[in-house]
Amino acid sequence: SSGINAEYGDSKNKMASKMTSLRALKQINTGIQVCRRSFGHAKGPEGLKSMKRWKMAFLFAGVPSVGFLFYNAFALEDHHKPRDEFVPYPHLRIRTKAFPWGDGQKSLFHNSYYNALPEGYEEGSEELNHH
Repeated sequence: SSGINAEYGDSKNKMASKMTSLRALKQINTGIQVCRRSFGHAKGPEGLKSMKRWKMAFLFAGVPSVGFLFYNAFALEDHHKPRDEFVPYPHLRIRTKAFPWGDGQKSLFHNSYYNALPEGYEEGSEELNHH
């Protein structure tokens, strides 16, 4: 009799597990359906009209914007600006702990021409400016 109850209990647990899995799958499916309704594309003539509108917006607004930004970045902008004169302000370039690489004074992306060390610019860094 206890064997029958054990089998019945096991099948009851398996059934409950399957029901929980089915319930979870139904909830996921409902969520997917809500997303499709909310964020899906329009069908029919409205969808074609919307597609053409976004295509025109990309061609007449997006492409010229990217072209202007490219021109501004590479043709108009001076890439080698003169560096500022070093002023030893006490609140700048504070080193409470050495960096874990090199001599401990230079940051990971250190530029000898533009980035000053706590005592000033490095010796010989003036030759790095290509003006």
